[in-house]
Amino acid sequence: MENPLDTHGSYEAECAGCDVFTRVDDLMLCEECAAKLDRDLIRERDWEYSATAWACPEARREELRAQVIREHVAKLELIAPSPAPKKPKKGRGRRKRKRRRKR
Repeated sequence: MENPLDTHGSYEAECAGCDVFTRVDDLMLCEECAAKLDRDLIRERDWEYSATAWACPEARREELRAQVIREHVAKLELIAPSPAPKKPKKGRGRRKRKRRRKR
């Protein structure tokens, strides 16, 4: 019989990242998707939310990020990339209305 204390809060359910029915953590991610999320957070320099980066000394975080990019490329694996900020259109823009004088 499996020891219930060995599960560390994980249980069987559908992974929110890959839709596979397997053992998931508190974020509803399987081990593979949880690792992808952690790497994505490191790539994005979101140190406070990455378990690996949080345990890493502050001086070595950029080195950790470089290692993740070297081993797993710079492209995000699980997190959808944030949209690029819109650039203002060049040109006249919005025209001002002329005021008509009352006579």
